Amino acid sequence: MNICRSIGFALLISVIAACNQDSGFLSAPEIRQNPNPRVPLAAVLTYDAGSSTTTKIEVSGGEDKWIIELDDDPTQGLPIVGLKPATAYRFVVTAIRENGDTLTAPPLSYETPALPPGLGDFPPLDVKTTKPSEMEPGVTFLSIRRRVPGRPHWLTPAQRRYSAGWGIIVALDPYGDVIWYYDADRRVAGIDRLRNGNLLFHQTDARSLEVDILGNTVTEWYAADRPFDPPENPDAVPIRNAQTIHHQPLETPMGTFLSCSANARLIEDYNTSEYDPEAPRADALVMGDDIIEFDGEGNELWRWSTWDHLDPFRIGYELTEAYWHVRGFPDHLDWTHGNGLEYDPRDDSIIINLRHQDALIKIDRKSGEIVWILGEHTDWSEELQKKLLTPVGEPFRWIYHAHNPRLTDSGTILLFDNGKFQARPFRPYAEPEDTYSRTVEFEVDEEAMSVRQVWASHDEVTPDNCYSFAMGDAHWLPKTDNYLVVDSICDYREKGLTQNEFDYSKRHIVDVVSWARVREYGSRDADDVVFEVEVRDKTEILQWQIFGGFRTPSMYHEPTAAQ
Repeated sequence: MNICRSIGFALLISVIAACNQDSGFLSAPEIRQNPNPRVPLAAVLTYDAGSSTTTKIEVSGGEDKWIIELDDDPTQGLPIVGLKPATAYRFVVTAIRENGDTLTAPPLSYETPALPPGLGDFPPLDVKTTKPSEMEPGVTFLSIRRRVPGRPHWLTPAQRRYSAGWGIIVALDPYGDVIWYYDADRRVAGIDRLRNGNLLFHQTDARSLEVDILGNTVTEWYAADRPFDPPENPDAVPIRNAQTIHHQPLETPMGTFLSCSANARLIEDYNTSEYDPEAPRADALVMGDDIIEFDGEGNELWRWSTWDHLDPFRIGYELTEAYWHVRGFPDHLDWTHGNGLEYDPRDDSIIINLRHQDALIKIDRKSGEIVWILGEHTDWSEELQKKLLTPVGEPFRWIYHAHNPRLTDSGTILLFDNGKFQARPFRPYAEPEDTYSRTVEFEVDEEAMSVRQVWASHDEVTPDNCYSFAMGDAHWLPKTDNYLVVDSICDYREKGLTQNEFDYSKRHIVDVVSWARVREYGSRDADDVVFEVEVRDKTEILQWQIFGGFRTPSMYHEPTAAQ
């Protein structure tokens, strides 16, 4: 009888030398909690088999069983991820040498920690629907925020720190169970997965982080001219001539990175209100967006500026609201508010969404020229009127304060249309009770300079749809033809709320409690919800928001794992 297979786990340490000699391991497999506290559900496996190996790990815990296969060096530590909280697991580790020989160690036991118990320390998740057989396979990553209700300029410094000085990225399995999370030191904006398997995300203090699946920072970039102290990380990489980097980061097929970067200019005789055309004018500091392309060392490779191509006096609703005030730029106005980029390798072009211009703009990367503009046909210069797309077909609704465009494999454009205001200054706008948000898909015919609405999740106000007045995300899912939609903000659709942050006679939409949800719609049918999870505080003390997210086939970088 092999003593190494018959002993209990409690005796393993006392006979480890005999087991090592008998099993062929120079150092027996050992599993411990991830030393990085930012990802507490992960574990790390180490061992030494004396030669290069592939590692096969049979995992069982609760009702779950799966196999992980990794090719990395086990002496440096192998990440074990996909584990649920407060669960006892059993691991059987087999090392497969290059010559085909196998070494199997006695089973290892490990128990994951529980989720943080405090109010506001972890998002309250409520799984409403899950139909794994009809869903896109994989894991859902979400960037989640907490917020104290109230208008930004009314919050106390402590309330602002509570809201902005915390962030979390959560990964859910097809049943909506938490299997991983990253506890950030700052509110997290857009997140994406790089081709090397690491995560890339912006934070609201003008930093971008690349982290591995154990939460270790690989690279940190920051806007060199941001109004904050230098990052604590001495290896952080500055992006020069940038006051901000913000919203959704993007890795290009060339291995470079694209980002929105809002930068200020002093504009004389500028608007002081987007609600009152008769308001006095004054000199103003105004934030307008550049698109910057940079490499891993922070070198600028390409730049396109709204200041050079658009009219700064074409303003939008929310020009004067406190978006940049609470991000280190007091008294700065928000002219363009870029919030998402997409790169099209078919013709080397870039699509940017400008929320406060209520416009999606395509740019030729080589020439810098605007190819087309998808947006309401008002207030554009004579030259840019030639770039406007003409809508064809019904139903069709212009986008208003939309968010984050993405290309599908067929070349259509998917984005989250927040639907805020549904008007341009200084025309009357829709109040919250009269509007709705939606995911919308457009097909552009560049030869005809036309645009057609292919699909929308909603075409009218219903009790089911959310009014997400900010943020939002949408993905087309390639294996199922489903859509993954993040409604960043849902509310009770109370009557009498105002959109105007400076109308103190009414409650504003940020003054009331709200929640968030992520949905997967099956096969382009908005009535077919195959996955739905809400993030909602049932005590109605905190607002919870999901900035965005994505679905990825595996927790591990493909194709090194089977799960």
